[in-house]
This record gives sequence, structure tokens and C-alpha cells, in this order.
Amino acid sequence: MRNSGTWGRRAMIFVWSVFALGPLYWTITTAFKSQIDIYSGPRFGPFIDYQPTMQAWTTLFGSARSSFLASLGNSVVFATMSAALAVLFGALGAYGLSRHRYKYGPYKNDDLSLLIVSQRIMPPIVSVLALYVIYVGLRLLDTTSGMILAYTAANLPLALYLLRSFFDAIPVEMEHAAALDGYPRRHRLAKVVFPLAAPGLAAAFMLSFFFAWNDFLFALVLTFNKAQTLPLFITSLTAQSQPLWWLISAAALIALIPPALVTLLLDRYMSRQVLAGGLR
Repeated sequence: MRNSGTWGRRAMIFVWSVFALGPLYWTITTAFKSQIDIYSGPRFGPFIDYQPTMQAWTTLFGSARSSFLASLGNSVVFATMSAALAVLFGALGAYGLSRHRYKYGPYKNDDLSLLIVSQRIMPPIVSVLALYVIYVGLRLLDTTSGMILAYTAANLPLALYLLRSFFDAIPVEMEHAAALDGYPRRHRLAKVVFPLAAPGLAAAFMLSFFFAWNDFLFALVLTFNKAQTLPLFITSLTAQSQPLWWLISAAALIALIPPALVTLLLDRYMSRQVLAGGLR
């Protein structure tokens, strides 16, 4: 019975691996195919049923180099800056909700927290048209600051809601002990609270980064040319008489690199226990 259960789990893992890695394998192989190989039928084995070529990469870093690198740079800047700002302001707001008691009419801390995160639950399409009208008046359309502001505002509610639970798990006695040692409040935050909440800060940054990196709707409505992002560039490759699958696949592979790097860099913070830094 134990062997049958083990083989069953292995079979499920294998099926899941094929399901999860199959699209990635298709993307990788397509990025090294020629146009003829793509449209002449299914070909899955490089050097077996087709000869790999660098056609897509020479085009991507050749004739399309300027627009591709510009959109890639915009996506990196927008995602990184908006995620950092969302985590910074979200952490300050979450700390306030965790350590102080508020009451605005019938709304208390839990009500305020739910009200804040409800802004993120709302579908972006509901607010993007109103945001477009505001951006027209403020002349923020197709600007770096406008996109960073939009992504920060979209990510802030989720970051605040997530971080509040991490601050709640940190005993306030640790801050009292730091205060007795002479630390002012800003130092208590920087040297005690934030290091202990590192898993939450890392998680909030990753979620905010991924949202901004993968976003299509805000970039479609609020940008035209100068602030174009990578998802828009990839989409433009399908606006032809036929999709340029080899170029799309090559650009998609490069689009995987920044999120993968962020995940690898923050993984060590995600694996920490919340109070591990307090046992020094």
C-alpha cells in the first residue's frame, strides 16, 4: 500500500510538472524557431525535427532594439519604484493600525483595514477611466511619474493589509525594551520592527512588483509611446496580419528574468520566522 501511494504521488507530481513546464518549454523552443518551422506544423525537438535559429533574437536586439529596451526599462522602473513606495507607505500605515486605536464614527481599526483593502478588491477597470480623466487634467498621461503613482496607489491597500498582520505578531514589549535602551521611535522602527517584519515586507514587495510587472490595463489606458511597458510591446507583436510567435516567445523569455531575480533575492527573507530577529 505504501509503494502504491508513493507511485501515485510521483505520478501526480509528474503530471503537474508537465502541465506547469509544458508552456515554458514551448516558449523556449519557439524562441529559437524560424517562421517556416512555426507554421509548417508542430515541431518540438530542437536538432531533431527543426534546426534552431537566432532569427528572433537578432530582430529583437536589432531592428526592434530601441522600442524593446525602452519598454523593458520602463517596466523595471515602474515595477521597482511603485513596489518600494507601496511597501514603505504601506508599512507606515500598517504600523499605525497595529499599534494605535482609531475610531472614525462607526469605523474602528478592523473596519478601516477592511475598507482600505476593499479598494484593491475593486476591479481596476472600474477606476481606470476616472483615473484617465484625472491624468488628462494633471498632464500625467504617458509619463514615468504618472505610471509609478498609479501602480503605487493600486498596490498600497494590499501591502498595508498584508503588513498589518505581521506587525500584530511582533510583541510591543520589544519596542518598549528598545525605548528603555534609548532608541527614538524612528530607530525602533528601523532596527527592531522592520527587521522582524522582513518576511511581510518581502511578500508585500513581491506582490506589488508582480502586479505592476504583469499589468496591461493601466499601461494600455495611461500610456501611448514614451511610457510603454513590456506587456504592451509584446502585445504589439500580435497586431499584425499574423502573430510573430518567434519574437513574442523571445520577448516573453526575457520578461521572465526580472520576476525570477526578485523571487531569488527575496526568498531568504520570506523563509525567516517573524520573531527570529528578536532573539539576539
